[in-house]
Amino acid sequence: MFASAVITYGQQNPQALFDRANEQLESYHYREAIALYQDIIAQNTVSGALYLNLGIAYQRTDSLGKAKYYFLKAAQFESTEEEANRALEFVETQFSRQSAVLPKLPWDIATHWLQNNVGSSTLLLLGIILLNIGIFIYIVHWFTSRYPQLFKIGGYVLSGLSILVIAAGFYTQYVSDRYSTAVMVSQKAAVYEKPKSEAALVSQAFEGYTFTIDRYKSEDGWKYIRMSNGMYGWIPGDKIMIL
Repeated sequence: MFASAVITYGQQNPQALFDRANEQLESYHYREAIALYQDIIAQNTVSGALYLNLGIAYQRTDSLGKAKYYFLKAAQFESTEEEANRALEFVETQFSRQSAVLPKLPWDIATHWLQNNVGSSTLLLLGIILLNIGIFIYIVHWFTSRYPQLFKIGGYVLSGLSILVIAAGFYTQYVSDRYSTAVMVSQKAAVYEKPKSEAALVSQAFEGYTFTIDRYKSEDGWKYIRMSNGMYGWIPGDKIMIL
């Protein structure tokens, strides 16, 4: 069953396009549906249902890399997260090549969780609140005769904790700004040691592989990547799609 959603961002045209695209999808006219869904995205009107249906259309045309990309996009929306994750599980079994995957470091797992569930701005706000409370409690110890040492220690502890929370907020924002996930959408591509096709070969990448893109180091036409097996290298930008 295909997802549906009412898109109400300013004008009815995107909704009309969405309805027409769904009709094409249900009629097995997948390429026509894809073109209509892409027209909606070009208008900056998106939803989980749009990405989910676009992933289904690409899956039916055997563009599994693009299907995976759009299912990952759909999984970012609460309304389509469950369906998208089920679709991802199926698509992963269809790739002819599977990449080795190194386990993530605990700090990377924690940072990813903070990005998705808390956010850097929330962390910074929480840190500032804790800092103010810590300063207030520390000041109180000057004016109280009951347990002044306890207030003093409490002020130090809260102030120190606030600094850690603020630092986590800045680091989370830094990671979010610098790194992105990308999906290989071409059937095959070489990963090079340097951003030029004459450079030494580092590895081969295949459709469906996921990478971490370093936006700060990437150049025009080339993306600096970390592969899921831990190797680093350069890949042409037109071989991948960045989330």
